[in-house]
Amino acid sequence: MAERGLKPASSASSGALPAEPVRPRGLAVVRVPLRGGGGRAAVWGAVGVLVVMGAAAVFAPWLAPQDPIATDTTAVSLPPGSPGHPLGTDDLGRDLCARMLFGARSSLLVGLVAGVITVVAGTALGALAAAGPRWLDAAVTRTADALLALPLIVVALALAAVAGASLTTVVLAIVVTAWMPVALIARAEIRALRERPFVRAAYSLGLSRGRVFLRHLVPNALPPIASIAAFEVGHAILTESTLSFLGLGVPPNRPSWGNLLTDARSHLLSGQWYTVALPAAAIVVTIIAVNVIATGLDRHEAAEGRTW
Repeated sequence: MAERGLKPASSASSGALPAEPVRPRGLAVVRVPLRGGGGRAAVWGAVGVLVVMGAAAVFAPWLAPQDPIATDTTAVSLPPGSPGHPLGTDDLGRDLCARMLFGARSSLLVGLVAGVITVVAGTALGALAAAGPRWLDAAVTRTADALLALPLIVVALALAAVAGASLTTVVLAIVVTAWMPVALIARAEIRALRERPFVRAAYSLGLSRGRVFLRHLVPNALPPIASIAAFEVGHAILTESTLSFLGLGVPPNRPSWGNLLTDARSHLLSGQWYTVALPAAAIVVTIIAVNVIATGLDRHEAAEGRTW
């Protein structure tokens, strides 16, 4: 397979160095699995699910039939399908449809923001460790090794004690405990790419270290990072729900899927099973959809026959 980043030499100059480096296609891998063979329907279905979830979150103020935090003592614990309350109400008379829609805003926002920051920070640190001096490489890898042993709950407790429960606290807790795998993968990919013939050819053409790093090393390391990025978003959504369920995440006065589970946990074995089933189903379906897309990216990258 021709390496990304350099034009292949023509047959007339077989064995010669490539004439000119070109910008790699980078994250073109993201859209290829959607056109592929096996699993295409599953990936499209997962994309559709996330589009619906995202649209519901964005348009929640217009779609919600009621105020998500308004209580109604005359409409307590109504089952799904009740007039004016399509998904029923909780034990305080709050509309579950409205709370699910606004909960999606909190959960998906935290997942997306934390996932993006995690991937960007991890990729940057991994790239610097791979291309920088030995002391920087050692500092990044040792820090990553140490933080991998640090429980998420400990970080969340420390941040909540200092800053209080908020969306920012959740995002910081996720980023602090999740950037390490991304950094280690980026570091390993770039270190392996430095020894590839097309990178040596770029140096022999007189390109500076910075240009080779930005135009050839980092873009060629992005495809495997793209798949882990999707997994990180799913992990962030699940982590937010877990922290909110434990009271360490989104403030109780703001709906999120984790908070809905917290409010409904006492009704798990009662007749109000739907108060637990609805947010739990939303979390499970979203995580599965994200993981299907991540697996599609990973399988496509493996099918390309990468050798580094």
